[in-house]
Amino acid sequence: MPANPKYLSSKGQRVLKVSAAILGGYILATMAHLLLGVIVPNKGVVIITAAYSTFFFWILFMILAFLFKSGWKAWGVYLLASLLLAVIIYVVR
Repeated sequence: MPANPKYLSSKGQRVLKVSAAILGGYILATMAHLLLGVIVPNKGVVIITAAYSTFFFWILFMILAFLFKSGWKAWGVYLLASLLLAVIIYVVR
């Protein structure tokens, strides 16, 4: 039984969601760990932990990107969150 077309997104929205999931999710996961590296005094622990936890956060952000109705909203949220983390890193450093 095929899926109901009203629940499927257009081809452009799928491309936006996939790119937000892969690229935007990676950028956001990396920025979160960069912020953690700036805040925590013991940098070695952050580097060792980031090798594994970045992957888990990336997967989480990939799943979250597909929960958005629009790929543009996913990109908007991911870029704004990354920009906010970058500003916090700049201010703290």
